[in-house]
Amino acid sequence: MTISSGESKDKTNEYSWSTLQERLRASVVSICISFPIPFDTEINSMSYATGFVVDADQGIILSNRHVMGPGPSSHKATFFDNQELFLQPTYYDPEHDFSFFRYDPAELKGIEPKAIRLAPEKAHSGLEIRVVGNNGNEKMSVHQGELSQLDRNAPVYNRNSNGSYNDINTFYYQASTTSEGGSSGSPVVDIAGDAVAIKAGGNRAASNYMMPLQPVKYAFDYIRRGEIPPRGTLQVVFRHITHVQAEKLGLEAAAAASEGVCVDESTGVLIVHKVVPNGPADGVLQVGDIIIAVNSAAVPGFPELFGIVDAEIGRSISMRVFRKGQFITVHAMVQDLYEIMPTRTLNLGNCYLHDFSFQEAASGSASVTGVKISMDWNGMFPSYEIDQRKVIHAINFQPTPNLNAMIQVLRGIHRDQPLVLKVKDFRDPRDEAMFVTYFPQVIPPILMYTRSTATGFWAVEPVCGLLGAPEPKLGPELSGAYSQLTTNTDDSFASRIQQCMVCIETRPVCPANGQYTTRRSGTGLVVDPHRGLVLCSARLLPNPTSNISATFGAIQVNLTLAYMHPLYPVVFVKYDPAQLTAIIPDLGLLKPDNRLCVGDPVTLLAGTNSRLKQCAATVSGRQILTTTVCESCLDQVFINTERIILSPTPDPMEYNIGVICVDDQVRGVLLSLPECLHSTYTVKYVGLDIGLILPALSQLRASDIVPNSVRVLDVEFSRLSLATARAFGVSAHRLQDILHSAPEARSIFKVCRILHIRPTDMVSLEIGDIVLQVNRRNVEHIDDIACFDCDLVQLTIIRQGSELDLSIPTTPFRGANTNHIVYWAGMYFQQPYHTVLQQATRPVSNVYVFTFTDGSPIAMESFHRRMFVSEISKHTIHTLDDVVRVAKLVRDPNLVEFNKRVASNEKMISGIIPGRDVVIRIVKLNGEDVLKSFRTNDQYFPAWQLR
Repeated sequence: MTISSGESKDKTNEYSWSTLQERLRASVVSICISFPIPFDTEINSMSYATGFVVDADQGIILSNRHVMGPGPSSHKATFFDNQELFLQPTYYDPEHDFSFFRYDPAELKGIEPKAIRLAPEKAHSGLEIRVVGNNGNEKMSVHQGELSQLDRNAPVYNRNSNGSYNDINTFYYQASTTSEGGSSGSPVVDIAGDAVAIKAGGNRAASNYMMPLQPVKYAFDYIRRGEIPPRGTLQVVFRHITHVQAEKLGLEAAAAASEGVCVDESTGVLIVHKVVPNGPADGVLQVGDIIIAVNSAAVPGFPELFGIVDAEIGRSISMRVFRKGQFITVHAMVQDLYEIMPTRTLNLGNCYLHDFSFQEAASGSASVTGVKISMDWNGMFPSYEIDQRKVIHAINFQPTPNLNAMIQVLRGIHRDQPLVLKVKDFRDPRDEAMFVTYFPQVIPPILMYTRSTATGFWAVEPVCGLLGAPEPKLGPELSGAYSQLTTNTDDSFASRIQQCMVCIETRPVCPANGQYTTRRSGTGLVVDPHRGLVLCSARLLPNPTSNISATFGAIQVNLTLAYMHPLYPVVFVKYDPAQLTAIIPDLGLLKPDNRLCVGDPVTLLAGTNSRLKQCAATVSGRQILTTTVCESCLDQVFINTERIILSPTPDPMEYNIGVICVDDQVRGVLLSLPECLHSTYTVKYVGLDIGLILPALSQLRASDIVPNSVRVLDVEFSRLSLATARAFGVSAHRLQDILHSAPEARSIFKVCRILHIRPTDMVSLEIGDIVLQVNRRNVEHIDDIACFDCDLVQLTIIRQGSELDLSIPTTPFRGANTNHIVYWAGMYFQQPYHTVLQQATRPVSNVYVFTFTDGSPIAMESFHRRMFVSEISKHTIHTLDDVVRVAKLVRDPNLVEFNKRVASNEKMISGIIPGRDVVIRIVKLNGEDVLKSFRTNDQYFPAWQLR
């Protein structure tokens, strides 16, 4: 870098810092940022930043690259008088941290912003500056400082991140100011109000990093003319070192001067820091090469080097370098930098795939080839194999050097065929893996996003013909592989149990019931091979939107959800028995004559189809299961359920499902409970009597349609000891009667919580009521009052010391059975389930929003998760069908035309993305009403439903 004389300081007192804010306030805007999908170095998110007008006539605003982002985005500028305009993402630099937006000046009323002049030549060490921006989301915050270091290398913000954006191949300025988040993109101005740099980032030590404006001004001249600035690359990361550092590397000052290096007039030289494999300079330049000259011209800094590189795209350049004590000349071809910028992304089952970028290749140790997995929300690929640092290099042994090649490979693969993927970690070339996955049965629409170079908008269109017809059913020869793998001459009961165990994998389509899209795998138990019914735990399938598959030896088959029990952590899934020719034994489950009692010896069989563990245990207790509600996610809780406690205690990590046996008869099952990261509940599994499960199994055997609810009393019970019951007014005669009918009984049951508030004129139970009899039969176990098959029950209770006979109506209880999801404006709508209704103060509708997508329109307005929706744009909302109807009514009719214009690369003036301004009324779980407005985004958040 050439040393500045510092003579560019203001020589007059024409301007004053006190008038700076008034002079600039119309020219600096707050920018609300929405990244709707993950792409390249960015994840889907919402944030705030700053921009400033640099051409008022054309409506051009300058900000950071990380503000615009390289992928689909939506930006809304707020001017000082609170006028809001949507911005057109016109251009972002492939390497450096700056971008240009456009707005339509005709849409701005009442104010006339003045362009802030770009004056990179005025920057010098010691210059007093002001950072004017949206600091902490506060408009027009002004922070003072002084430029100090002008030749520092670009800062590295995220050294250990998964390819997050970092600028390269440019100088940065350093200054100590107090500006923080939200000030990215702020103009760094002198007393005259001219921009000498642009705020880019900072650290916790109050040091702020400003990007010089030389590269910005170079690009700005092209943007004003409606052209794309030429940008060349050698796929090399250079760093700047001082002459002292260069001398330590062997470059003597005299030798450098003999090669034309002006040691006294520059601060240092450029050195090769990283060479991207298979790039233009691979095999030409080496790490540690010191750059002396390019095309016979001295290059003391980044501006001089890239001034030549940008002008020589497609041509070879000569470079004079110092390497291992010698001066040598090498030649390399300059590549067009835009050729290695990804401009398309494929949404395949909510897994976002795009060409691997130079930006991420430069941050790691990989060549610019392959398809990057930007995000995999629904578990298209196994989570233990895939993260945001993985790049796909082959599918089914066919290379996938780019997205086009991958699409061609996928077009030749049938939906039911396996996918064999070869992936590499671009940060660690040694981390290479191959694994098998399958297409999910149900996925959201497959979409392709393509960037327009004319506007920066992204066209969105469905991809047809990507998944071929299903593969023909497997022939008997291969199907018999399962029979061969599991055939065992041992016909013992344990062997038959093992043959009924299958590996199950679930991949949710979308969030539901307090559960996100975590991929899960575990063991299920075939309970009826003739109808293809499999029993598994609710932990394996907490989300009813899941794609489900099961592995039978060498065959993987798809399953459907048959029944989620509303009260117990029990799920039945179903496969087509015709897909298998292997014989799976029928366990012949029957209801035993009596329940397991404390002290009964049992045998626990648990494991997988390939490994079975058998251990002796004893029933050490029976306890009412009380799972706690997690306020973070409100996942399903289980009430009025008595669990069997075994001794020794099973390892919850080892048992996904187990069978509790006595004398070769199934007497119960051991099931793992759904887990929540935020919950402190310590019970990980529950043992259930087989008699609780058989009624649902009998219904499934009789019909494919099973009611998704049971009838309950709308209360939660707790156990009360017989001694304490005397204090509540239970007579000695009643206690003797209970002990006579159930000698093992040591307690009775008291109402501890009301689940739903009923009208005051309806007869109902109250907190503290003790239930003695149901339909004139003594209540011996919690199962007697957990659920019913009638609309009205006769109860004998103790209330406030008095015995009463009441007729209590039962109500349907759905538990977590959710069969309809609507996605609109980034929100996931569903029917409220039991846990939500239990926590809600005022459930005003049958429409509940569990969560929304980060970066969505609703997220931009700081909405609450976990809420009821009662009204959208003056339309009353009672059901999910109402949401579907309103979504169709407010859909922007210009969406199709907009996509056509973007796809044809047509230039546009306005930055408005298709959508509508809507008003939504919500009610939070605490009963608080909230009314808010937002603008939908039909382009990046199309509506769909799953049922």
